[in-house]
Amino acid sequence: MKKILFTLIAILCIASTAAAQDTPDEHNRGKKRFSLKEFQERQRNFITTHAKLTPQEAEAVFPIFFELQKKKWLINKEARDKVNAKYGKEHSEEKCLLIVNEFADAKIKIAELEKEYITKYLEAVPASKILGIQRAEEHFQKETIRQMWERGRDKHRRSEKK
Repeated sequence: MKKILFTLIAILCIASTAAAQDTPDEHNRGKKRFSLKEFQERQRNFITTHAKLTPQEAEAVFPIFFELQKKKWLINKEARDKVNAKYGKEHSEEKCLLIVNEFADAKIKIAELEKEYITKYLEAVPASKILGIQRAEEHFQKETIRQMWERGRDKHRRSEKK
């Protein structure tokens, strides 16, 4: 569970960072901007295939899935915003402990939310499909991080050759 949450948080942070850094200056000219819609479509296709969802199951599940994703993202954003507003950049040991607890509280909220959404998923698909969706989501996250890492490594190699 912790690995899934960490991976999801990492993907969301990386995606938001990539979107924020993609400006039309010379350094980024020609690069494609991050598109949440395209990302979600890739995610939907990947999960549908790997979880072996029928078209009807996918239609029933993905509104729930993306609603949950948005709520989890908002919980993480709220925690980040709260930490940034309260504690700034300088961190004493006391502040670090408070920050660690803020993020732990966010993880607890997300876990409670995921537990709540199991009921919603069960209205659409059986538990075996929910498990398949969860495993496919974790695999998608790992694949996405691996691809981003490889792109970064390739970019680094290209810059070394210049």
